[in-house]
Amino acid sequence: MNEERLHIAALYVGSSLLAPLKQAERDIESEFGLRVRVCAHNLGARLDDGAWRALAADLAQASIAFVFHVTDGENAARLLRLFDDPATRPATTVVINCMPDLMRRTRMGKLSFGGDDEAADAEGDETRGEGRARRLFKSAGSWMGEQARARREKRRPRHDRYLRLVQRLPALLKLVPNAGRLRDLKHYLQLFCYFLQPTPANIRSMLLYALKHYAEAERIAGTRIAVPPPESQPAVGIYHPDAPALFDSFDAYRAWYEKRGRKQAVPPLDPERTTGLLLMRTQIISGTRRHYDGLIRAVEAEGLAVIPAISTFMDNREACERFFVADDRRARVSQIVSLTGFSFVGGPAMNDSEAAVEFLKELNRPFRSAVSLDVQTVEAWRDSWTGLNPVQAGMQIAIPEIDGATEPFVYGGMPADGAEPVALEERCRRFARRLARWNRLRTAARADIRLAFVVFCFPPNKGNVGTAADLDVFPSLYETLARLRSEGYKVEVPESAERLRQLLLEGEGAQMFGTPASVAYRMSADEYERLCPYAREIEKEWGRAPGSINSFGNDLLIQGVQLGQAFVAVQPTFGYEGDPMRLLMARSGAPHHGFAALYTYLEKIFRADALVHVGTHGALEFMPGKQVGLSGECWPDRLVGELPHVYLYSVNNPSEGTIARRRSYAELVSYLTPPVEDAGVYRDLASLKELLDAYRQSADEREREELFAAIEERAAALHFD
Repeated sequence: MNEERLHIAALYVGSSLLAPLKQAERDIESEFGLRVRVCAHNLGARLDDGAWRALAADLAQASIAFVFHVTDGENAARLLRLFDDPATRPATTVVINCMPDLMRRTRMGKLSFGGDDEAADAEGDETRGEGRARRLFKSAGSWMGEQARARREKRRPRHDRYLRLVQRLPALLKLVPNAGRLRDLKHYLQLFCYFLQPTPANIRSMLLYALKHYAEAERIAGTRIAVPPPESQPAVGIYHPDAPALFDSFDAYRAWYEKRGRKQAVPPLDPERTTGLLLMRTQIISGTRRHYDGLIRAVEAEGLAVIPAISTFMDNREACERFFVADDRRARVSQIVSLTGFSFVGGPAMNDSEAAVEFLKELNRPFRSAVSLDVQTVEAWRDSWTGLNPVQAGMQIAIPEIDGATEPFVYGGMPADGAEPVALEERCRRFARRLARWNRLRTAARADIRLAFVVFCFPPNKGNVGTAADLDVFPSLYETLARLRSEGYKVEVPESAERLRQLLLEGEGAQMFGTPASVAYRMSADEYERLCPYAREIEKEWGRAPGSINSFGNDLLIQGVQLGQAFVAVQPTFGYEGDPMRLLMARSGAPHHGFAALYTYLEKIFRADALVHVGTHGALEFMPGKQVGLSGECWPDRLVGELPHVYLYSVNNPSEGTIARRRSYAELVSYLTPPVEDAGVYRDLASLKELLDAYRQSADEREREELFAAIEERAAALHFD
């Protein structure tokens, strides 16, 4: 065995490569006796100075460097400086699917993408083999470049390029000559072939291939290295953790799923009770899929069937068309959940939201996008007050929102000491239950659905119950209840909006308890502590229940009125007299017992099937916790629980509406602001205005005197004196 280690630097983005890279390191040393060290660095997020020093030291020692998927401007700029410095530039650098400036740092033998390479000289040779190699290289170098070029040229990008590369490149590569000036170019394309199918075996072969052709001869002298051809996996397919292999058709998956259902208690593939999951292809074929497995099992445990479809990260439409849509164009799923972490169409390179919206609108199924922590560790997320870092928040929250995605729920991620993502079991259970509750709204009889409406009272006094920005709350709520009743929901509708207001403000208990609104339920402190799992934590901030807010004696008062299977509740005050905004987005603290009691009542006593906040805006989404990417310790997550949440929100306030979407998992239903027109003035004032205008414009002294007298007379008549 050679004593000196061979160093390979692997710089990448994401969570699918670390485990197979480390496994390849162990396998190569065990099988070939080569002492290989793979120095892996995830450049998905900003690195501190210490991490950059470690990365530079690894590059200085490396014989070969691989760079994958690095498109972030700051990280790429620092990498460029390292690759341009002879002290930190490896002899061989293989750059795949990165920004153009990084791609040009590829150096393999006589091949350089910087513009002075012999491959460029070969473009003058019109032999069939070299022409084919040139075309393959242009396709393979960076498929993200197609997205950028299309955007610059204001044309629709070709999202199928990645899919065609996966399917065709291995076969076409056999036709490229392996001699002369094209040898290094063919080696690049061969490495690219392994990378397109990043199974553990292919990652191992990719490293072996690079060592065989580009490691220093004396370092591998006497070692016979046989590199197998690339394994091939479907470009799209269906995965299930219990299945022995991937499925390339829905019919094959259905046959296996139904056979499994006869042996195990699993739900059937009923289109009204089946969740379509979009999985990242690289995670599946690289074997780094424990986070997916945990969520799949959690969803099935809630009585929902699943179709976990493997998707390319450039375009999810191919997988949806093949597996979520039947030949007659009817959907096979009741909702779609993307776990890819990218836009629906365009992947990490761009967001083609028009194409996404067009496709999803035709499919007409709810679209959700959950979050796996790929560029920050689980521990960093848990310890962070903000939650997701800017890269995660932008890529996995903001961009999917443009496509219409909701429920930005964190369900898994990379642990600090791990090599692959893991499922966060509590988060998976909570998310699966939310999906099941949303599904119930689709499938249950309307007469069985119970709805909770919450109106606001801010600033806290009786005159402000049922206020909201740019919305006449009681007429709007009245019209909503009437529409629900006409569509089969068992709700009671008062004879008028004014009567609805009176029932809420002047009904039973309002005068007796001195509350702004009617008291619908008295929850004893014992019942509250039994039903609210967070009561003890609230005690640290507010003392023992029931406290002094929304309470009477030993009871917590739930303000509202029940109208059949609808309940109209009044959201309690924030709780801090003189500083009601103190809790909003605080780093610590908790809502008071009365606030928590309302949401406990709605979910566990009234047993609401859905929660509707009426108007812009309440306090739930501003309670203490992370800013985005909430955990089970965040108060908005705790208060909304597993209730599907709909929020009637003013269309002119997207910034705070975004907070409601991200921090309370709200589906926003927008309402328009009142129309604004020039009110004008009535006739007598208009006449006075005309006299004033004439006076200002007149240059004749006599005329000005006459106009002034007329102005005085008209002003006196209008009581301006």
